[in-house]
Amino acid sequence: MSTFSTPIRRLATATATAALLAAGVTGTATAQSADAVGSVATPGHDASATHATTTHDNLAVTHEVVGPSIGFTGDEIHYRTTISAADGPARRVTEIDQINEAADLCGIRRWQMPVSGTVTYTNPTGERVTDSASAWGAAGSWTVDPTAGSTVVYDTVYKLQNPNLGPAVGCGRTAAPEARSGTDAAGVNLDARLIVSADGLDTLDWSPTGVTVSCALGCQFPSPVGSAELFFGS
Repeated sequence: MSTFSTPIRRLATATATAALLAAGVTGTATAQSADAVGSVATPGHDASATHATTTHDNLAVTHEVVGPSIGFTGDEIHYRTTISAADGPARRVTEIDQINEAADLCGIRRWQMPVSGTVTYTNPTGERVTDSASAWGAAGSWTVDPTAGSTVVYDTVYKLQNPNLGPAVGCGRTAAPEARSGTDAAGVNLDARLIVSADGLDTLDWSPTGVTVSCALGCQFPSPVGSAELFFGS
């Protein structure tokens, strides 16, 4: 590590540490999970909003967070969408889109950037197959069959980031945080939108899903948990 970057890192660590201490998190935070520390440091975070299901004709669409629903900037969030059917005809799902962003007066704000995605489904021979897919959305032909019990599962991974640190359409870098990132300026309880297309049905536009995630300390700092050097400096 360069002699220049080390002081910068220590300064950011010291600032994050001060913020955590102000929130009531002590130095023992290095032994706590990021989920627990982030929750303490982020008042208003709804830790229960991790699972929701809606129906679309004979399809059941479940959206959930797998693992922690809160993290620091740079941490990853794992989402899962499961499409199933208990009765009725088999359906061919052709598109699944997850949108973790919102428009405001500064254009598009993104607290989360897509990292990776997969789609798991049953192929015509009855085997379960997992294909890679974009976390922006997936398009294909996957069968949901209540008789066979086959489902379609779309997993995505997103990385938390602070949208106020980058350019925003219509606003300069010096714009106030509340102007740059609207009502979600604190990065708390960020909602998602799901779009699902299936043959024989109108497109499902589920917005918001009610499944939310939060970025601790307004996504200003990386996680101090798990590294004594990062948390306390050296």
